[in-house]
Amino acid sequence: MELIYDLRGHMEQLHQEIMELRKSIKSCVNMQVKMQHSFKQSWVAASATRPVQMKERNTPGLVKHNCSICHVMQVDSLLYRCGHMCTCFKCAVEMQRTSGECSVCEAPIVDVVKAFAHEN
Repeated sequence: MELIYDLRGHMEQLHQEIMELRKSIKSCVNMQVKMQHSFKQSWVAASATRPVQMKERNTPGLVKHNCSICHVMQVDSLLYRCGHMCTCFKCAVEMQRTSGECSVCEAPIVDVVKAFAHEN
């Protein structure tokens, strides 16, 4: 009988811990949704206020963007982990070395990948 009471106590404790974990996960998901919404609003606001820095490509519907850091070179790098393509390779490597964070979303930069566009 004592064993049954012990098991019930452990089950109740596990139940409470699971409920706390559910609350924490729900809180994290809500915070992530708010952050994504905030990032989207920031990106839209920044896009509306920055000067036009795009050149039409020979391929219809595609545009080339200038680096968001130096504003001179074309974007040619992918920031690994977040996947943003917002800088030239030189600025991306410097950003990884100095702040270590993406300038768009502040995610940690694990690596910088040089991207090569296939031109027809």
